Formats: sequence, C-alpha cells, structure tokens
Amino acid sequence: MLGPAGGAAGIMWTSFVGFMASGKTSVAKALGERALVSAVDADALVEQAAALTVPEIFAREGVAGFRRREWEALRDLPAGQELVIATGGGLVETPEAVALLRQRGLVIWLDAAWEVLQRRLAGEAQQPRPLVSHLGWDGLAALYLRRRRLYGHAAHFRLRSDAGTPVSLARDAQVRGVVWRRRSGYGSQ
Repeated sequence: MLGPAGGAAGIMWTSFVGFMASGKTSVAKALGERALVSAVDADALVEQAAALTVPEIFAREGVAGFRRREWEALRDLPAGQELVIATGGGLVETPEAVALLRQRGLVIWLDAAWEVLQRRLAGEAQQPRPLVSHLGWDGLAALYLRRRRLYGHAAHFRLRSDAGTPVSLARDAQVRGVVWRRRSGYGSQ
C-alpha cells in the first residue's frame, strides 16, 4: 500500500537540509539512534561510491560532478526503508533531489545564524571544506544568503540548530515527524 508521498504506507525518510556546519550529520545520527532507524550521510555515500574524498571529487569533477554523484546516491537509496538522511549543504541546488526527498518523506531545515556557521567552519580541525577554500568567507556568506530561500522551499519544517544540542534537535525532529504524518495523512492508507 502506498502513502501519499509515493512510499510504502508508514515508511518514510526524514531528511535534513541546511548550510554546511548546521549540524545535519550530528542531528541525523542522534535521530537515528533515538528512533532506532538507519542514519545515512549523503557525503559519506558519495565518497564510498566514488572511492574518493569529497575534496578529491570537487578537485577532479567540480561542483557539477559532485552534485551528480550526490543525486545518484540519493536516488539509489531504498524507497521502502525508513531512513534518516543528512544531505550535503548544496543538495537544494538540485531540484530533482529536493523533489525526491519530499516525495519520500519529511524534510527539515537545520538553520543557524551565519556568525555561528562561520565560527564552526573556522574551528574545524579537518582539512577545509572545498567551498570554504574556493569561495572564502565573503563568497560563503553570499552563498549562505542565496541558499536560505532554497532551504525554505525544500523543507516542511525549520529548526534552529544554533539553539539546541543534536539530541534536543533530534527530539524536536521526531515530534515534527509525528505532526507531519498526521497532517499529511502519510501512512494512514
């Protein structure tokens, strides 16, 4: 039996969108543990399929190559499996990917103030993210402002990720999932 979003009745994905360093991976992991559901990170799926790191993919194939790989990784995930997904920050630039996430379930935007994101990005001990190195802070700030509209259009709900911990945000996301299922009739057929 199919739910209104085209998935099996009662089966859905909960996907997190938002700018880099907004906490998508941490919150997805916390929600997966809380809900006893598999949590997947889109960047990790892309790296695994390509046998390359995200920076290597950006260097070899550019943004377009990475976005294509990201879309393919999401497309290949099982529609009939309950999943929690941490997407890449730029996934909202691919309309087909946004449509797929919305078709298969709930999309939550993890939003944070630019100053918080900049501080988090600057504090990362790992190799700088490709867009941080490529665009610099001014370019990233412009990208953040441009993508906010895309996140808003993609998401069913918005949570302030600079106002909670991954565990508290996972709890809030779980509550939003119950509300969304009731409002949309998802899984009630």
